[in-house]
Amino acid sequence: MTDFWNKLKVDWYRRGLKESDFTKSVMPIILARAGDSKSFLDIGAGPGTLSIPLAKAGKDVTAIDPSKNMIDALKEADETKTITTIQAAWGDDDLDIKKHDVVVCANVPDLLKGNDKFLREVGGFADKFVFLICSADPSADKFYYRELMPLIFNKEFKKRSDYLDTYSTLHSLAVFANVEIIEYDFDQPFTDLDEAIEFWKEYMGIVTEEHDARLRDFLKEKLIATPDGLLAKFHKKSAVIWWTTS
Repeated sequence: MTDFWNKLKVDWYRRGLKESDFTKSVMPIILARAGDSKSFLDIGAGPGTLSIPLAKAGKDVTAIDPSKNMIDALKEADETKTITTIQAAWGDDDLDIKKHDVVVCANVPDLLKGNDKFLREVGGFADKFVFLICSADPSADKFYYRELMPLIFNKEFKKRSDYLDTYSTLHSLAVFANVEIIEYDFDQPFTDLDEAIEFWKEYMGIVTEEHDARLRDFLKEKLIATPDGLLAKFHKKSAVIWWTTS
């Protein structure tokens, strides 16, 4: 299966992460609620968004992600060299995971949005706590798609499911979780307008040049000039859903 997270997307994501205060917003909640928990299992760890700060906080971290490019990026960025990495998708037949004190899973739609099987079994891998992090705004835009989808494809950008779908599924499973809402910026830097156009074409699945002029005109008005190039500014809300398993 083709890796959605090709090296281009991984690089863009890592650069965006450096501009973001997501980690600073969510880590105090996790560390405060998890108390003296020592071992953390990060499912869908990406380039180490949570795994790396958890390891720097002295935690024993196991990071799972199906993308080789994401795992490679995590290993490269892991200054502690203590994180155990596993390249696998949750549910793979040969995935053998022991219990940890805490399970975290952030922004993995395939697992968090109405996936009864995952939500039913995830608590069984945590001795103490589970933390799930999902988008908290069904009307939220994504990469200016609210304007770009009609402009490029003549289609409406529809509302997306958010944390309430996950919470509702948990409630039906008799998991009565806590919810804390966070807000943060996740801005995306670019060296120039050509790179920005490449970014949007990659994410929107555009392989020809027929929309380049419209994209260029649109992004000229949207992106903010910085000393290092251009910046696309995005403000987001997420829900930290957590509960105790002990």
